[in-house]
Amino acid sequence: MTDQSILKNGLKAQWEAMAEDWIRQVQDGETSHREAMLDGWMLDAVGDVSGRKVIDLGCGEGRFSRMLAERGAVVTGVDLCRPFIEFANGQRFSNEAYLIGDMEDLHEAPGDEFDLAVSYVTLVDVPDIRSAVGEASRVLRRGGRFVVCNLHPMASASPGWIKQGNRKIHYPVDRYFDEGERDISRRADQPWTNFHRTLSTHFRAFLDAGFTVEDIREPTPTEEQAGRYPFISDNLRVPEFIIYILRKP
Repeated sequence: MTDQSILKNGLKAQWEAMAEDWIRQVQDGETSHREAMLDGWMLDAVGDVSGRKVIDLGCGEGRFSRMLAERGAVVTGVDLCRPFIEFANGQRFSNEAYLIGDMEDLHEAPGDEFDLAVSYVTLVDVPDIRSAVGEASRVLRRGGRFVVCNLHPMASASPGWIKQGNRKIHYPVDRYFDEGERDISRRADQPWTNFHRTLSTHFRAFLDAGFTVEDIREPTPTEEQAGRYPFISDNLRVPEFIIYILRKP
């Protein structure tokens, strides 16, 4: 087994170990950054999806796929985590199909098939960003769009807020050019790995795959959202997420 295979198997095992808690949070309606802020930004970025064929790369438990299906899209959700796919299949809205698959190698998906590809905070989870972006390009039709929401490179390079007591003073960036695995575990018994990459590495992956960049957005909450969900108010000070809107010529 290659080092890459060992890494991929380890990441898959991490998500399978977290899946039950993740799904429970979805079922219990626990609010995350997605519900509190990002969903609106993503829905605006994808635009009108009625009648469009969409592939959701790293669809997880299928929450955003269902949102797109409710808006008239025909959605294929792909994720390596079997518990997520099993849950998603049990919650189908109507126009969805869910597959166990690897967004770095979409061999089950034909080329030039989809109008829209979506990566909703999933490129941060893949070891090989170039393969994932290249596969997104391959399965899109000419003129198709790729909407990527990811952790902002500044956020993935930050060790966290510098504080004085409970007061957050500033948000440092460290080891920015040291790309690769970052341990973001919240519990000692539940490892969680993300991958930090610079802004230029993202752009090179997009451009080398043949995409043109149509827009870049850095989501911020409205005052109403920040008041309702205080945990996202930090996003008024520093960018935690970034959205790339790309097109296959």
